[in-house]
Amino acid sequence: MTAAVRGIGWAAAAVTLAALAAGYGGALHPAGDSLAVFRVPLAVAAGLLLAMLWRPRRAVAPGLALVALALLPRLWAMWPGPGPGPEGVEAQAGLVIYQKNLLFNLPDPRRLVADIAARSPDVVTLQEVSPRNRAVLAALRDRYPYQHDCAYRAVGGTAVLSRWPAVPGSARCAHGLTALQVETPAGRVWAVSLHLRWPWPHPQAAQLDRLGPVLRAMRGPMVIGGDFNSVAWSDALARVARASGTRRAGHEAASFALPYGGFGVAIDHVLASGARPGTIEVLDRMGSDHRGILARVTVAP
Repeated sequence: MTAAVRGIGWAAAAVTLAALAAGYGGALHPAGDSLAVFRVPLAVAAGLLLAMLWRPRRAVAPGLALVALALLPRLWAMWPGPGPGPEGVEAQAGLVIYQKNLLFNLPDPRRLVADIAARSPDVVTLQEVSPRNRAVLAALRDRYPYQHDCAYRAVGGTAVLSRWPAVPGSARCAHGLTALQVETPAGRVWAVSLHLRWPWPHPQAAQLDRLGPVLRAMRGPMVIGGDFNSVAWSDALARVARASGTRRAGHEAASFALPYGGFGVAIDHVLASGARPGTIEVLDRMGSDHRGILARVTVAP
């Protein structure tokens, strides 16, 4: 390898490692969350560059340590864990939540409606609800008579559907959020559908500033299903979890393919109150650009 090639390689490695490190700075600036989306491919690229350069080892070693720090937790988080069998899961799960970004122009909702009906979740959280796909809500009204939806942006609003009765006066709309408190067999639980904007340079951080007080004002156990447009390790998701007193359910699994390159990212999440992490199943797209999430969680105060 010539000196010129090594120089180019080190410059590329330095830029890649800098972007990788900056992705940990979402709490300092929202641009960190934008870079965090690419943590895995940046780490892989940096690792390959450093492996090819290899010397001097005193310079390569710290870079490889950062790569390992970025990759190992992500690989561990992708493992679903042993978990009980289907009967055990159902017995432990206090709630079953079906989370889905519909796609504002969903061409044919029949397959999705049939899938929701077959899986029979307790709560359904939807995003990008628009005049073109509102047939989903109508088709499910007999099974889920307690429904609340809120307009949001041109791309569509958010909705919560529940098999359980709604607490009178509990329905709320706020900045991409729809909330409804429902009477479950175990007590009252807030069911929330959330659609966050994309991170920087889009106004996700400002949206979270407005949503924080809304979430903190909702007292009691809560489940949140949403298109967060942010990965599991982002500051955005951490802010929602802190404000709502919830934690993310299940392992990390790609639910959306980025428009350029088709790289899969986990940006659809379910959060719930309580100490148990719950389990998730990633579903087919069924006409949307997002995969659905079926989560089984035990909600506790």
